[in-house]
Amino acid sequence: MVSGLRAASYGIPFQPVAGVHGSELARINHWQTLRDPYGSGKEVYVIPAIHPDIAVIHAAEIDEDGNARVYGSPFWDHPLTRAAKRVLVTAEKLVSTAHLSRQPELTLVPGFMVEAAAIVPNGAWPGSMHPYYEIDYPAVEHYMRDEAGVMERHLSVAPEATAANAR
Repeated sequence: MVSGLRAASYGIPFQPVAGVHGSELARINHWQTLRDPYGSGKEVYVIPAIHPDIAVIHAAEIDEDGNARVYGSPFWDHPLTRAAKRVLVTAEKLVSTAHLSRQPELTLVPGFMVEAAAIVPNGAWPGSMHPYYEIDYPAVEHYMRDEAGVMERHLSVAPEATAANAR
């Protein structure tokens, strides 16, 4: 997935990737191989570009201009926001532009790429959002067991109730 997003973010039709040989992923996804053009004779899988219409990420901080910061690994979020046609951001906290400008290299998504943003404290829960909170493993386990029908209730929330909660 990340290789396909990287390809789109780089503006290229595919991304070479190692580590796929022997996996069923290549067959299932109909991935193609290319022979190394530099003479090793090895075959390498190439993953097609993925162009999402919309990327939604949850950030640690965002300023009033839409500049978003994710602490920790931006492994997935960086190529996703570059590959998508539109970027929406939820964030734990609104901070000043002055705060972000003290370390501009930590800004993952520049404001000009962000179409809309919302402040949603605990928006990554039960997952983690460094440095605000860690993964809530008991909550994840409860959700996965679904003993109380939590997942069913989550999936059956009426759209109008969801919209009312978002306001």
